Amino acid sequence: MSSAIEGIHTTLIDLFTQPIDMERDSKETQLVFNYTRALESALQMMHDDGMPLGMRVMCKAHEILMSEGHGAKSSPGEFRKQSVRVGDLVPPPAQEIPALMSALEQYIHSSMASLPLIQSGLVHVQFETIHPFLDGNGRIGRLLIVLMLLESKLLQVPIVYPSYYFKKHHHDYYRMLDRVRTHGEFEQWIVFYLTAIRDSALDGHMRAQEIQILERDLKIRINKEVHSKRLQEAMVQALDYLFNQPVTTIGQMSQVLQKSSYAVRAMVRELENLEILSEAAVNKRNKQYHFMPYLAVLEKEYAVEG
Repeated sequence: MSSAIEGIHTTLIDLFTQPIDMERDSKETQLVFNYTRALESALQMMHDDGMPLGMRVMCKAHEILMSEGHGAKSSPGEFRKQSVRVGDLVPPPAQEIPALMSALEQYIHSSMASLPLIQSGLVHVQFETIHPFLDGNGRIGRLLIVLMLLESKLLQVPIVYPSYYFKKHHHDYYRMLDRVRTHGEFEQWIVFYLTAIRDSALDGHMRAQEIQILERDLKIRINKEVHSKRLQEAMVQALDYLFNQPVTTIGQMSQVLQKSSYAVRAMVRELENLEILSEAAVNKRNKQYHFMPYLAVLEKEYAVEG
C-alpha cells in the first residue's frame, strides 16, 4: 500500500512468487520487495543491535529500499545534495538537512515529547517536509511511523500499516500534509492521522483474528477428513509452512519439509481435495500452488471506518 501511493503497483501473488521464481520478478515487484527488506533491516538494527531509531537506521533503510530497481541516481542511503521541488512544496536547502534531521532525531527520543501516537504523527509530517532524500521519502516516512510505534512499545510486531488508510484517502492525506505547511493546521492533521492509526489497528486486529480462525478450522478439517495419522501430521506441518509461504512449488515444499517429491505430491493432492491448495497454470515444468483461503484473508477489505 505504501508503494502503491507512489504509483508502484504489484500483487500479493507476485510478491510471494518472488522468492521461488526470480525470473518472473518485475521491477515494480522488486521495489515493493525492497520495502519489506528495508523494514526487516531496520528492525534488526533496533532490536538485535540495540541501535536507537535515528539517522543511521533511516539511511540504512533508504539504502536497501532504493538499491535494486532504482540505480545509483537515487543516491541510496545518502541525504540529497541538491535542492528539489515536490509539487508546491519547496523543501529546505540540501545544506540544512543534516541539522534538521539531527533535531528530528532528538525530538524522537525526547522525554518532553508528546504522547507516542501524536509524536509519531508529528515526526511523519516533519520528515516529509524536510524531504531528506532524492527519492523514496514517502515510503521511508511511512516506514518511520511503524518503527516509532514499535520503539515506543505500542506495537510488538509490525502488524499496523497506516499506509492502507493513506492509500484509500490519498487525496486527503496529501492535502492534510500540505495544510500543515501552508496554514499550520497541526490539529487537523493529527485528527486525520489518529483516525488512520485507529482504522489500521482495527483492520490488523480483525485480519489477525480471521487468520487464527482459518488456521484452527483447517487443522480441524485435516484431522477429521484425512484418515492416515501419518498423513495428517505431514499436512499440518505443510500448513504451517504455507502460512509463511502461500505460493509454492513441489520442489520448494520438498526442500523445506525435507520430504521426497513423491510424498509431497501425494500430500498436495490431498490439500487440493480439501480446497486448501489450488494449482496455478504458470508453466508445465514448475507448477505453482496457491494457498487461496489465506490469500483471500490477506486481500480482504474490512469495513472499519466509523
